[in-house]
Amino acid sequence: LKSPAQAAVGKRSPSTFQRPNGLWTPVMSTVKTIHTRKRMLRLPRSSISPADPSELDTNNLDAMLEAPDLIDFEEEEVSQFLINNPSSPPTAEELTNDNILRIIMLHSTDQETNELVWRCLGYRYDPETNEWDNTDVFPKWKDKYPTPPDLIGVRRIYTKEVDGPVLRANQALVRSIPMDYKNGIRQHLFGIDGFKGLKMEGLTPNKTRRAQCANWLLFYREALFGKSISQLKKERQDAASADLDVSGEKNLEARRAGQSARLASAPNEKEKDPESS
Repeated sequence: LKSPAQAAVGKRSPSTFQRPNGLWTPVMSTVKTIHTRKRMLRLPRSSISPADPSELDTNNLDAMLEAPDLIDFEEEEVSQFLINNPSSPPTAEELTNDNILRIIMLHSTDQETNELVWRCLGYRYDPETNEWDNTDVFPKWKDKYPTPPDLIGVRRIYTKEVDGPVLRANQALVRSIPMDYKNGIRQHLFGIDGFKGLKMEGLTPNKTRRAQCANWLLFYREALFGKSISQLKKERQDAASADLDVSGEKNLEARRAGQSARLASAPNEKEKDPESS
């Protein structure tokens, strides 16, 4: 086996960082994989300073193993999360069930998850201006968010001042999912690699928002992918599909009528695997 220092591998991709003034500025973020004799750890970009990735201390593995935001895959090969050029539209390969499940299973970084959703919303990164262009963004969403908002909370600071805008943006994304697509995770992802849904125990804001982004991506893939706004209108789909229902009015009406759906719950007692009891 290689030593941890020898096995540290860096991978760079265009990303963004929110400055104190609220502007999104492209930076180069780093994902590093560190192998040990017992386990493999994948460090999210948010845990490494994007300005100086060399600050990572690969010799201090004990402290790294105790860090709360590191993911322990216990002698398991981590499947690679697929994320393409941020200047291009999303691809079918990026929207497969396997790739979307990797978001929920923490095999993508917070920023990679953000960028995939941004591109599905219509944002495109312009390397010449170092900004995200919103020309193709859904009109109602663009009115509310002319620049792409953080939907996960890459800083993982859950104070009202820092996390409030993140929470509201994530809630707006969730409200835009029509009621018919609320059970996307259950419908499309259950059973893949033994996935049985999310459990309340150990649920964190980060995991919850990842699941919500994954559910929105499934809705986008099934209802919106590859179609222009004009095409969607011609098909006479409801407003939540033709243009994101940021206000969630249709879903609110459905809830008042007694219709509801759980995001990603485990199967009920009748559906549980007999061997699991």
